[in-house]
Amino acid sequence: MYEKYVKKAWDEKGYKVPHPYSRTIKHIFAPDRGPVDELTFSFAILPPQGKTHYHKHDRGELIYVVTGRGECEIDGEKYALEPDVVFWCPTEVMHGVVNTGDETMKLATVFVPAYRTEELKGSILEAAQRDCSSETKK
Repeated sequence: MYEKYVKKAWDEKGYKVPHPYSRTIKHIFAPDRGPVDELTFSFAILPPQGKTHYHKHDRGELIYVVTGRGECEIDGEKYALEPDVVFWCPTEVMHGVVNTGDETMKLATVFVPAYRTEELKGSILEAAQRDCSSETKK
């Protein structure tokens, strides 16, 4: 009965995002991943030197640093990241994260309103593929 309301994040397989944005993404709750229509909750797990692309969304994103150290850039301004730092990326504002430390960085993310899993996954993988192709052509 409770399985739809309670999930063990470590059991979620997630998916790998390829170089140059190496990380693992686990979408835990979303409209198509449980009884949650209002938001999308995910984990992004960045290895040392892992990063996201510099991007924006058509909705706000709240990010909580669970583990690791690094840096985020929001609308051209850089901020140091460490455990228990929380930051907000407003709608249509460019942002990105880099793990500058020697340990894995784990980020908990929340989107409101929600994205469906495949919608978010598609945009993440497309950016990695696009930028990987750009690096290969250089």
